[in-house]
Amino acid sequence: MRSDSTPIIVEKVVEEIDNVVRQVRFDGWQSTSEGDREVRRQLRLILVVKFKIKSTDVFGKAHEYIREYY
Repeated sequence: MRSDSTPIIVEKVVEEIDNVVRQVRFDGWQSTSEGDREVRRQLRLILVVKFKIKSTDVFGKAHEYIREYY
């Protein structure tokens, strides 16, 4: 169900992910298990712990996007 606050929540989630990923990523992180694990860990902390988003579909799509564009 969509509410008037939905766009604000999405914007906050995206900002938080962007800030954290920029801090933990490094050149070639996608090719290392350590880099991928740290990005996944941070993403999970943001989605599940901070914003209470438990959807594995959202996590998977966000992780795919991060791997491709960061």
